Amino acid sequence: MTSSAPKEIVLPSSTKGIIDSHAHVVREFFKEEQDEVIQRAFDSGMSHMVNPGVTINDIPELLELQQKHKKISIAVGQHPHDAKDFDATMKDRLQETLDKHDVVAVGECGLDFHYNNSDHASQLSAFREQIKLARQYNKPVIVHCRDAWEEAFQCLTEEGKGEVRGVFHCFTGGPELLPAIEKLGFYVSFSGIVTFSSAKNIQAAAPLVPIDKVLVETDCPFLAPQKVRGKRNEPAYVWFVAEKIAALRNTTLDDIAMHASNNARSLFSLPDAS
Repeated sequence: MTSSAPKEIVLPSSTKGIIDSHAHVVREFFKEEQDEVIQRAFDSGMSHMVNPGVTINDIPELLELQQKHKKISIAVGQHPHDAKDFDATMKDRLQETLDKHDVVAVGECGLDFHYNNSDHASQLSAFREQIKLARQYNKPVIVHCRDAWEEAFQCLTEEGKGEVRGVFHCFTGGPELLPAIEKLGFYVSFSGIVTFSSAKNIQAAAPLVPIDKVLVETDCPFLAPQKVRGKRNEPAYVWFVAEKIAALRNTTLDDIAMHASNNARSLFSLPDAS
């Protein structure tokens, strides 16, 4: 297939499509270039992308985005950075959206004890409430976790009750966390961080995740992979993530693209590639 990217960037080439399982292609980050960036992603061979919300206030734009682009699916939730604002009214809006619209997951939500933009009690409460909603609606949960692994595992175990599936997105942990993640039955999604020379722990974990639980993502506009470090990240660059995972697992780019896409379809109940 022919890859498309800004002229100075050459993307890895694959005969398979790929799914960016976590991208933020909202106007806040891409403004008037939003349509161009989305088109570039699909021109690169991307078959689908998942765009999670980070606050409940994102919902109107997410619904508009999904309506305009049939190959973009959305998730809705409140990020731990803004957990202090999560109240009964926001929970009602989240529930109303899950009731009335085609939403593939709850999230992104979770715990971030690294930046602590919201106090721990608010983060834990908002996360637990969103896990409960995921269980109620039989939706997967997209988990953001930094420096709060044991607390996240506890919340998911207690509120999920073995019935909630999901993914630890933008995985920043090491091999020691994988047994607990596997016990939950969760997927692990790798972002551009795995391409950084300093990411030894993440690179050590990448070959150990069962192949049927591996996802790839950009988390754009953040965390551009090493080959485009310093540039604004965009969904087409997910190919660089897949390329690195393939190298770490001693397999081909086609193989990772196929498995990561099949896994994303399975987790999020996405349509088959067309």
